[in-house]
Amino acid sequence: MDADEGDKPADPGRLLIIGGAECRGSGLLERFVELSGGEAARIVLVTTATGAPEEVHADYERVFRKLGVDHTRELRLRGRSDADGDNAAELLDDATGVFFSGGDQSRLRALVGSRANEILRERLRAGGAVIAGTSAGATAMGRTMILGGEGPGVSVATVRTGPGLGLLPRALIIDMHFSERGRLPRLLSAMALDLEHLGVGIGENTGILVDGTRFEVLGAGVATVADGRNATVIHAAGDEDPITLFGVRLHLLPAGCVFDIATREATIGPAHDWY
Repeated sequence: MDADEGDKPADPGRLLIIGGAECRGSGLLERFVELSGGEAARIVLVTTATGAPEEVHADYERVFRKLGVDHTRELRLRGRSDADGDNAAELLDDATGVFFSGGDQSRLRALVGSRANEILRERLRAGGAVIAGTSAGATAMGRTMILGGEGPGVSVATVRTGPGLGLLPRALIIDMHFSERGRLPRLLSAMALDLEHLGVGIGENTGILVDGTRFEVLGAGVATVADGRNATVIHAAGDEDPITLFGVRLHLLPAGCVFDIATREATIGPAHDWY
């Protein structure tokens, strides 16, 4: 991947990527509703990733109603035929905000390359919809999606990846529940497969708002950014053997910080201008 190409936005629209376990009233869902049009928002909730779609839909519908939104529709995609179908197309074409629930991100693979996937890209390209995802829904947003894997060390066996929805700038690869579940080894393992990747680990009740080639950190926790562009990796002989990785830059960014994906530099927001 060409470095400059990898840092370009997939599309110019805005995406809100949440690390999971967002607290109602924390400001994250409020920001999503605001960006989607406030009380006039038309929200589509994609419940494909969850194993309890009825409960998840009812929960978010209540939350969005309390925030003044009367128009919330569920989109439950059971397979590729649904993702290519007219119902999905009609709902996504009409939405001003699309929200992907958490669950198991492997269930979202049916969307990759589908008609629904292309409509999401078109809506972003036109600036006609805001797209958000939490937990599994966050992980799926990149060109590469972390599908699973755990482990204490950096190795090929620590992570499983696959194609994602390609809505984020191409370099970004996302992991969620990050600090709470100790997932730095997993993110570094994914990044070591392609050092042009910019790994972003998002804590719970925390989000990043991506706008073009910049993102702002929101919420209660921290976003961890791992930049391997100038790093060196030495792959081990076996998948379970540790990978040698040095020269990685790490940024720990609380709310208010802004990260420029093109320059790979962070700036401190107004809330931290103490002097």
